[in-house]
Amino acid sequence: MMKSSHYLLLLGYLIPCLAHAQITITSDDMFNQPGEYYRAYSNQPPELLQRFPVTVGDLIGDKGGPHYWDFSEGPTDEIYRYDYIEKEKNIIWNDFPDATIAERSFRESEPGDYTYILFDEVSNMGRKVFGFWTINVQFDNPSTLFKLPIVDFPSEMNYGDTWTTTAEYPNTLLGIPAVYTEVQSFEVDAYGFIELPELGVLECLRINSVKDFSAAIDFNGTGTFTNIDRQFARIYYWLVPGKGIAAQMVSEPSGNPVSEQFNLASMFQRMFETNKQARDAGCSEAEPVSGLNIVYQPNLVRLKWNEASCAQSYRVQTANAQKATLEWIDLSPPNYKETFFIDTLLKGNKVKLYRVISERNN
Repeated sequence: MMKSSHYLLLLGYLIPCLAHAQITITSDDMFNQPGEYYRAYSNQPPELLQRFPVTVGDLIGDKGGPHYWDFSEGPTDEIYRYDYIEKEKNIIWNDFPDATIAERSFRESEPGDYTYILFDEVSNMGRKVFGFWTINVQFDNPSTLFKLPIVDFPSEMNYGDTWTTTAEYPNTLLGIPAVYTEVQSFEVDAYGFIELPELGVLECLRINSVKDFSAAIDFNGTGTFTNIDRQFARIYYWLVPGKGIAAQMVSEPSGNPVSEQFNLASMFQRMFETNKQARDAGCSEAEPVSGLNIVYQPNLVRLKWNEASCAQSYRVQTANAQKATLEWIDLSPPNYKETFFIDTLLKGNKVKLYRVISERNN
């Protein structure tokens, strides 16, 4: 009796929600060009001995998606302005020779009370931060240079991405040497749509971040540092194509790691105005694949499809349908640009599934 193997050849159309899930935030979406600016509403900032948190427990949402975050309403106690300026010849830049651009921020109720983040936008790397400059009661010297620069926002961010940064910087507090360490973990854990005042409904990715901050003091000037403080904060960022960090939410600091669903935020900020132009607005994402055709021949399967609008590459994937849980595996090499694919790896698969994903790496 002759035995034959049967293959189920399945190539599905990408549904719209899957296309939305695949948006990519790149350096082009972030604020890194001189002359760019944005303004954002925020709650009242904490003072030295007072806190002014805002309730956000029902706004955070869950992981995954697609979700809809309605941030059209919220606190408007303060307006923060962020300006992106090129390198200048003044004292602020002296300790940051490799920085080429700065983010200068201030509360509009306190004009001139500036904070600077000094960085360089590096191709295929992202925002390389060298440190910050701020007048703060915690630091004697407003100029704070990281021992090693960090890349806080990579050049490309996709749903599911994770990364961690470690910033260590010395300073003095009332003349006493101190070392501060910030370890921050990031996860792009959700996606969907965000509604912002004046800007409307926009597609977004959400970053779920945890910052672990610690301080150590050299009380005796011997070079031996003693840990005096450790605090945690959870920070959510909502990133929008062409608008960078469009909203953010910061938990109150705690001596223990903060839950993903916290109730009170020390800061809730929402963009409402910017001069930044959205990149390639007419082609922000790849259209789903159409015209799928699959032909089975002995020892090979040929897949063919129509060119998808706005697609820069395609990903051909396969899964074994005999397994309880589908595990999609890439067949095509990275940045595959053809509109056909031939699979010759058929041995041992009685039921094999296929799909093609159109991609746009903006």
